[in-house]
Amino acid sequence: MFKRALLTGLLAIFLFACNQNPKADICYTITPVKVDSVSQLKIHMSIPADTSGVTTLSFPNEAWGEENLYNTLGDMHLLNVEGVVEKDADSSRIVLMHPKDTEQLEFEYFLKQDFEGELSTRAVYRPVINQDYFHLFSHNMFMVPKNTKDQLDISLDWTGFPKEYTIHNSFGSQEREQLLKHMDKELFGTAIFVGGDFRVLSGEIQGNQISLATRGEWIPFQEEDVFQVLEQTLTCQRNFWNDHSQAYFTVTMQPFPQETGSSFQGTGLTNSFATSVSNNDFTDIEQLVYLFNHELMHNWIGHTIKNENEEEQYWFSEGFTEYYTFKNIATNKINGLSGAFYIHEINRTIRDLYASPVVEAPNADINYENFWGNRDYSKLPYWRGAVFAFYLDQKIRETSKGKQSLDDVMHQIYKDVKANDQKLTHAYFIKVMQKFFGDDFEAFFQKHIEEGTKVDLYGLFDELGLEYDPMNDVYELGFTFTEDRKGVQSIVEGSAAWNAGLREGDEVFSRSIWQGSIDHKVELGVKRNGKTLEFAFYPIKKAMVPQLKETESNIKKLDF
Repeated sequence: MFKRALLTGLLAIFLFACNQNPKADICYTITPVKVDSVSQLKIHMSIPADTSGVTTLSFPNEAWGEENLYNTLGDMHLLNVEGVVEKDADSSRIVLMHPKDTEQLEFEYFLKQDFEGELSTRAVYRPVINQDYFHLFSHNMFMVPKNTKDQLDISLDWTGFPKEYTIHNSFGSQEREQLLKHMDKELFGTAIFVGGDFRVLSGEIQGNQISLATRGEWIPFQEEDVFQVLEQTLTCQRNFWNDHSQAYFTVTMQPFPQETGSSFQGTGLTNSFATSVSNNDFTDIEQLVYLFNHELMHNWIGHTIKNENEEEQYWFSEGFTEYYTFKNIATNKINGLSGAFYIHEINRTIRDLYASPVVEAPNADINYENFWGNRDYSKLPYWRGAVFAFYLDQKIRETSKGKQSLDDVMHQIYKDVKANDQKLTHAYFIKVMQKFFGDDFEAFFQKHIEEGTKVDLYGLFDELGLEYDPMNDVYELGFTFTEDRKGVQSIVEGSAAWNAGLREGDEVFSRSIWQGSIDHKVELGVKRNGKTLEFAFYPIKKAMVPQLKETESNIKKLDF
């Protein structure tokens, strides 16, 4: 159950502000102000001065895909000594020059929102500061001295805010004076800070605090329902890993307007997950069910269980996370979803994988450049890894007559990580799997992960006695855009796009495309020889792609 509350006394480490404990290494006092009628935040810092006479503060000008973050900086002043303040955007630092005999610096800077109009997907990772609320991340809010120890005592003083103003962050809720003892600088640098008209829903799981902080009037769902999904998700994940060690965890969720379609962004942070969600009828709570279950599972897969070589093991950190997203939702009936949902998501993943133009690319091709620069490669480890995990899960269950499953593999990996700080490598994964799959697993792994050959789903479905259709619709857009996405560069003859009448050279002035979806029509407005034309078609083609039937028999055989 949840309760709407202003959380107090969450953790013992949040004790006093800097003026009550001058021994803190860094003291921040945050105050809301108006500058020329514009809402800003004034941040006062108290820090030890460098004996060289030059104290350097870290503050990135570029971070998380955002550029020119220095545009959000207002006035900056040294308060207790004569000196000079310089911005060094290229090096992402603020340089304070002062007398060498200075022991302590009192420094003040102002933060402002640097975009106009309503929040959009393009601005969710920039500082949001207005008369109603603020929403910032550590890296674009707090300057941190460069030459300091890795663990610091950091105090945060929020007492200058009105009493009715919510203060909520990765370290507590409604704590007006916080002392973060022995805070790791890296963890402090990956935190979320919100305040203003946010509402906080709170609860606990085995004595550990959880909360959801949100604001605005939501159109697609009730925030109480979202909190219930969060509570169900965290409960089942912590139970799965038998890990109830996190004393405090929060999700922040801010809405933004969007006329058509749905979109959301989510970022895993220290003790928290920050998300921004389109607030319209195209968004639904099932999207949040997926988002929470995938992203929060990364607390274990990807965070605790770390890849030795990041992109090389994305088939595991992203693909197995994807599979356990479907499995945990269905097993625990989160938001009422169960076996039919599991089959639906497995089918969708199979379709996406088989329709990928790089479906059988070797794992070595999923490198940094391809993964971050090519959508086909960025999605491949999700789909390949999830299908691979599904295959292994069913084979282990079948050969052990239901006594074991892929869950046992995951628990063994987690046990080894906790005991020996084991990294996820291919050699290590093969060694663990041989206990469950047999000595021939190394060749199987080489073929289907290293080389990229599709696993034999037809043979698996026949072996398990599952009902399926051997040929089905898969996604095919049927044409490519020009580089500026304002025209049709090429088209596949005989495709749905071709049959609808679209042709190479058409100038595109409007489009609605649900990338990867076979259930939504592609709608295009084009100009050809001075005429305006409109086309609508389902982006599908028939292909040899097996799809499980959503029957009671299949649901039972898959143990749901």
